[in-house]
Amino acid sequence: MPELRYQLAFEGTVSPEDEMGARMLIDASAAVSAGCDPAFAQDAPATINAVVEADEYGGFTETGEINFLAGTIRYQSRGEGFIEPTIEDDKQQGCVIRAVQGGTGIFENASGYIVSTFTVSENAVIRDSQSAAIFTK
Repeated sequence: MPELRYQLAFEGTVSPEDEMGARMLIDASAAVSAGCDPAFAQDAPATINAVVEADEYGGFTETGEINFLAGTIRYQSRGEGFIEPTIEDDKQQGCVIRAVQGGTGIFENASGYIVSTFTVSENAVIRDSQSAAIFTK
């Protein structure tokens, strides 16, 4: 079972899906760097589409997909992520662990984890630094 790794920096937007802002949509992309495993090599950016469901205490759960030319990774959060203020008034920071739930292409039946540390600005821009170790069959 090959082990694949990547470290990517995604940037995009967060938008509310409901009036209360408890359910948010994330759309972001990242250039695939030379430091990634060769299986991720591509000329097009990787994209992420996710749904975040927040609770009233600063925690959240997340489900989503990360699209590469070689296939799509499906994931869901492992436990709750969190988001909190930073020393900058217009920015929040957070962290979540994502469990890989298979996917398409080379990620069919894949498993592993993606660790995400991110910031969200007042104008709904998300910057998400991801580090992943993924196992494929």
